[in-house]
Amino acid sequence: MTVEEWLDARTPARVVHLDPAGAGRPSRDVLDAEIAHLHREAALGAYVAAEQAEELVTEGRDALAALVGLAGSDLCFLDGAGTAFATLLAAWPLGRGARVGTVASEYGANARALRRMADERGWELVVLPVDDVGRITGVPAGLDLVTFPQVASQRGIAQPVADVLAAGAPLLLDVAQSLGQTAVPAGCAAYVGTSRKWLCGPRGVGFAVVRPEVQEQLAEPPTLAPANGTGMRRWEAQEAHVAGRVGLAIAAQEWDAGLPAVLQARAATARRVLDGVAGWRVREPVDEPTGITTLVGGDPFGTRAGLLEDGFVTSAVPVSRSDDLDAPVLRVSTAAWVTDEQLDALAAALPTRTK
Repeated sequence: MTVEEWLDARTPARVVHLDPAGAGRPSRDVLDAEIAHLHREAALGAYVAAEQAEELVTEGRDALAALVGLAGSDLCFLDGAGTAFATLLAAWPLGRGARVGTVASEYGANARALRRMADERGWELVVLPVDDVGRITGVPAGLDLVTFPQVASQRGIAQPVADVLAAGAPLLLDVAQSLGQTAVPAGCAAYVGTSRKWLCGPRGVGFAVVRPEVQEQLAEPPTLAPANGTGMRRWEAQEAHVAGRVGLAIAAQEWDAGLPAVLQARAATARRVLDGVAGWRVREPVDEPTGITTLVGGDPFGTRAGLLEDGFVTSAVPVSRSDDLDAPVLRVSTAAWVTDEQLDALAAALPTRTK
């Protein structure tokens, strides 16, 4: 599917949708596949419908895992990126005294899971050094695991994953925000992500992808589901949102490698036209290779509500999202469907809606 076909596959939006970092817009085929599966569940029963969907879901596993350089057999579906992160963290082969590298920009729920596991298991959390925009600048020696989001939800900075990998420690990479909007390097020990953001799949589906040699070292799942087989699939719950997996299978196969360049160009435009408007300041460099632009200088929650009345969907990110926030931010994220004209219209509306 080309970029143009990907764009044409979506139902026309009734708003200026500037929030794929929160939830993207699924295509008509994704929606149709989910609905058709639900009808099969009603007509045939959920287990028969799941059996009939298995070939398509397997194709989706292959397409999704290939985006990070691994095979479909290396992937398991879970109910979200947070569940995938907590699941792998609990199973990771780390003993007392293990040193785990992390960042202040870690997603709040993941940061809490890290602190809880560190307290329970006697790990030492080592905060990686970063520059003034939050980019990792080095990896201390002697780490047993490193984990961070490649792109944080509250800061549109792409972390230098290749440089971190070169330091040698195993890397558990959170790609919930990055997969689909920026290049994700192969070579990590494991990846966790979600369907609903830049891949434009349904809500309620997450995934973990783990290198085969690392899979062998993971602790056994606390609850086994033998019907789901061996390898990574043994981590999957038998009671699952199969319609969502069907939708993700379609979305993963629709994704086109040309999309990141388009959405990143739109983000560069957003940063240029929005910086300084009504006192708002953009925090990302103009040419940062992501689709997320964050602004400070006003009331993000009041401004978001006002912009929504004008037909612009944005996000207000609270300080609870991450330890690196000392004030909430207004987030504008630009999928490939966003136009320069829409961004100019947002810049014109922002002064009248700034709180």
